[in-house]
Amino acid sequence: MKEENITVIAGGSGGIGRSVVRKFLRKGDRVIVVDINKITDENITSDEKYSFLKADITNPDDIMIAKKKIEKKFKKIDNLISMAGINMKSEIGGLETITIEDIDKSIKLNLNSHIYLIKIFLGLLEKEDAVKNIVMISSINAISNYGLPAYSGAKAGLYGFMKAVTNELGNQGIRINTISLGTVPHSTDVIEGNEYFESKKSKLPLKEFVRPTDVADAIYSLVYRMKAIVGQNIVLDMGQSL
Repeated sequence: MKEENITVIAGGSGGIGRSVVRKFLRKGDRVIVVDINKITDENITSDEKYSFLKADITNPDDIMIAKKKIEKKFKKIDNLISMAGINMKSEIGGLETITIEDIDKSIKLNLNSHIYLIKIFLGLLEKEDAVKNIVMISSINAISNYGLPAYSGAKAGLYGFMKAVTNELGNQGIRINTISLGTVPHSTDVIEGNEYFESKKSKLPLKEFVRPTDVADAIYSLVYRMKAIVGQNIVLDMGQSL
């Protein structure tokens, strides 16, 4: 019998994260969500292949505890999907308004947490007879001018980190890539009648936003189908950054 694949999704309890969790569960993976918040969707939590470990992924000690629990129960993992990311309210006005405290918080969440996770979980991604995968979620803020200086700087930092470790990880049989997201409303209800979203939508080539399910499909495809893609950034934004 084929051994099941184990996918860890860090930051998987958000609106986009839940779609990714559902995708990997439907495809038969055992999914472990590592997050500070629990998922309340019973369609997910009732699945026998779903597990949750509470951890603050900006805290290396919390990540180490989660890693040891996974190691004790499963011995290894096959895929690490690192999805943490949010901008700080004080940076909406740029450098003039962002606080020093929020700069530190943003860098820690949007950049450091990804590096912590990969560093600490690396021993679980040991090559057996198949290539293992790491996917980090970035943003088009890293490649174009959308303000949010700390958030954008942190997301751009993911590229530098990825390039720096691609060969090192490749020598261990691990692929690493990033996916840069544009605006991803969590539901159509959020868009309709909202001046901010309607304005952005009107400028998109297809007049449609990326949906959470599109993100899930892209991540799954990158992990299991696009096996020749290594050390690359996939832009998923419906042409928003053009």
